[in-house]
Amino acid sequence: MTHEWGLVSPEVLALRMWMSVWYDHAVVSGFIRAPFELKDADAERLEGYFSLGLTPQEGAVVFFSKSH
Repeated sequence: MTHEWGLVSPEVLALRMWMSVWYDHAVVSGFIRAPFELKDADAERLEGYFSLGLTPQEGAVVFFSKSH
């Protein structure tokens, strides 16, 4: 959410920071290679992991694990 004066809300800032750490961890762990394009549905999925309280590292493991 952006306020009318252009500042980003603390919640959005926290999510962006979380996703940045998630991305860095995913690259270092070999899950992905830069550049990586995140689809909208996947971004929503990551936002859910963030909302549940997972760390970015936990989110990367869950995101890239095979579904059973």
